[in-house]
Amino acid sequence: MNFDLLKAICEAPGVPSREEVVRGVIQDAMAPLVDSIHVDTMGNVIGHKKGSGNGPKVLIAAHMDEIGFVVRHIDDKGFIRLQPLGGFDARVLVAQRVLVHGFAGETLRGVLQPSSRPAHLLTDAERGKPVSLDDLFIDLGMSADEVRSRVELGDPITMDRTCERIGKRVISKSLDDRLLVYVMLEALRELGSHDCDIYAVATVQEEIGLRGATPAAYAINPDIAIALDITIAGDTPGGTPDAQITQLGAGTAIKI
Repeated sequence: MNFDLLKAICEAPGVPSREEVVRGVIQDAMAPLVDSIHVDTMGNVIGHKKGSGNGPKVLIAAHMDEIGFVVRHIDDKGFIRLQPLGGFDARVLVAQRVLVHGFAGETLRGVLQPSSRPAHLLTDAERGKPVSLDDLFIDLGMSADEVRSRVELGDPITMDRTCERIGKRVISKSLDDRLLVYVMLEALRELGSHDCDIYAVATVQEEIGLRGATPAAYAINPDIAIALDITIAGDTPGGTPDAQITQLGAGTAIKI
């Protein structure tokens, strides 16, 4: 396993419509594996691997964007309010570290916190209230003037999580869908002689509505299209046997 490549892809920032950093990593990795490569108007990376000419045109797509946030508001104390890009479970975000990618090119580390009194000061009713995304703010540890000199409304925010091995598994931010971008690249690397014309596409803006994949598909007009993405295993505590359709480590899930 080329863990260094997976780590580079996963750790690169790239929220929907701001994929430029991760796009550069993917372009560099894909270029030697294909006959031609280009970036379309939407920002999709499209690699073409020529076949013998006797086979169909095959499109393989995996999205390079990750769920994240943009800066929605900076208050008079320097705390940042968020606009989510993609679906988050607010329950797992409290006290998580984040990276704010400021307009001046500086990446700032901050922490997510709920707009709430400390836990030991809450009433029983307040403790039972679920956290929502609207409750969360980012603390950069700076004054409002310092924050505003480095951060603007609309600046992207990603989770501050590295890609690491644990046991026989891997943990990281953005495995949805960077893991499958990695799989697509490694499939190209292993490819021998083939009849098909293969188009490998790392798409943009999937998390906010398949905005990159749709125009790429129309432009390429493939005979066969294969979308590579993650799914839910359902084999961890909290799941039930009747709802489990896959098992981690037991092979690829094919969804039609």
